[in-house]
Amino acid sequence: MKDGKAPEKWTLRPIAGAIGVEVREVSLSRCLSESEVDGLRRLVAESGVVFLTGQQFDSDGHLTLARQLGTVKPPPEYLPKVNGYPDISVLSTENGFAMMADRWHADVTWAEAPPKYSILHMQEVPSVGGDTMWASQTAAYDRLSDRMKVLLTGLTAVHEISIGPRRSVHPVITRHPVTGRKALFVNPTFTTGIEELPPSESEAVLRFLFEHCVQPEVCCRWRWTAGDIAIWDNQFVQHYAINDYTEARKIHRVEIEGERPVPAEP
Repeated sequence: MKDGKAPEKWTLRPIAGAIGVEVREVSLSRCLSESEVDGLRRLVAESGVVFLTGQQFDSDGHLTLARQLGTVKPPPEYLPKVNGYPDISVLSTENGFAMMADRWHADVTWAEAPPKYSILHMQEVPSVGGDTMWASQTAAYDRLSDRMKVLLTGLTAVHEISIGPRRSVHPVITRHPVTGRKALFVNPTFTTGIEELPPSESEAVLRFLFEHCVQPEVCCRWRWTAGDIAIWDNQFVQHYAINDYTEARKIHRVEIEGERPVPAEP
């Protein structure tokens, strides 16, 4: 939106001090207006992750929402898909992928252009457990000392995955295209080394950053109910799916195409 605010009719509930907001009393069963789409994009940029509860729509509705926010990015080929919907991946206890995200990460950072947004739609939730946590990487950057910010400026890190294998190099510090805020862009699942440092120094710096990036002060935690939607700013947020449940859990995910991460300094 032109003024950078959510539509007045939306009721917002902050989830934590540094990240997360719930939008109440909004139905996604219809297409959003242009101002609502702009407002939602701005909310995601400013809050990191946005939650909309009780959204009872089908896979077509999921894709309709996603296409209003950007261009749908096909998920990695190794992820199971919804029958007839190759752009929607399924993370469930039945296929085993529900329990494979219990490590801090941002999605697909090994790609040259990682997804801009990830959009989850909860299908089936256990009665106890199965929460997800998110961590703001802009807030994590802000909490660094000035000396550490100087050290990290201009450094690049390798992100890779053994399947393929696939590998990309991204800046350690990026800048948000909407808010202008700087952020850290490393994660323990896919980041394997800092290009400009020898291995021992790279390992030490990354070990520090992996812990720093997810300290409690930059995190929020969401208790799912069936129908909930979560939309997050994938290049500026990490997430962790807590594996503390024994009952069935199933969630659908759509990704939105992003651009190459932009270094904070030219």
